[in-house]
Amino acid sequence: MALKVKDYAKFIESKAPIIYKEKYDNVGLMIGNEKDKIKGILYSMDTTLEVIKEAKEKGANLIVSHHPLLFKKPSSITNESIQGQKIINLIKSGISVYAAHTNLDSVKDGMNDTIVEMFGFKDFDILDQCEFDYDSGIGRIVSLGRGMTLKDFIEKTSNVLETKNIRYTGNLDKKIRRIAIINGSGESYFDLAIKEGADCILTGDTTYHGVQELEEMGIAVVDPGHFNSEKLVYYKIMKEYSKEFLENKDIPVYFSEKEKDPFKFFYESF
Repeated sequence: MALKVKDYAKFIESKAPIIYKEKYDNVGLMIGNEKDKIKGILYSMDTTLEVIKEAKEKGANLIVSHHPLLFKKPSSITNESIQGQKIINLIKSGISVYAAHTNLDSVKDGMNDTIVEMFGFKDFDILDQCEFDYDSGIGRIVSLGRGMTLKDFIEKTSNVLETKNIRYTGNLDKKIRRIAIINGSGESYFDLAIKEGADCILTGDTTYHGVQELEEMGIAVVDPGHFNSEKLVYYKIMKEYSKEFLENKDIPVYFSEKEKDPFKFFYESF
């Protein structure tokens, strides 16, 4: 029996129910026809023009992205905007787009739990607990016992997330014992992390003033960027999901080779 887009939606929502999403978020089937037979699946962090082109080249008619293509309701859909170009291109090409975002971040064994697992940390609590499920929520607080130096933690972050582009504040020799980990963009959780006793915060998308205040408080911040704090984590989860969903069915699965961090680093050009 052929698998359809609606079958994938039902499966992934059994793993990361939509009810777990944050109120501001938009998740689920963004574009497409739920009755279409799945010919191939392409996983990506975002639905960029390059990713859409890649899906067409690979023959994948379902893109499963972490970040929603339709985050806010568009006022128009025309070729005058990048978003409009994407939507028109996807519809013309018969490609569906599904997004699992903050629901996947929050749910047990989702993004937050998986990144902690990848770091090898065992003792952790939930930072912002879900009101109807105490095993889920945004962010994790890790207790290290004896602790480790900030330098060692940055090196560990570099190895686990496979990136050398890491911003940080704090004394590299400082011993850290309680780390808040919020994949993606977590600055809005700084106050809660401080309240929970974090002396180091790992997240992306940090701003000058947000980090400056923490630096003055003696709280270290480790920022590998939004993209790098999530890509490998997302791919790890989706590899496991795909094996279970497909059960050896002959549908090709791809992980984007074209997407990349939109930020470039000048020194890498030399």
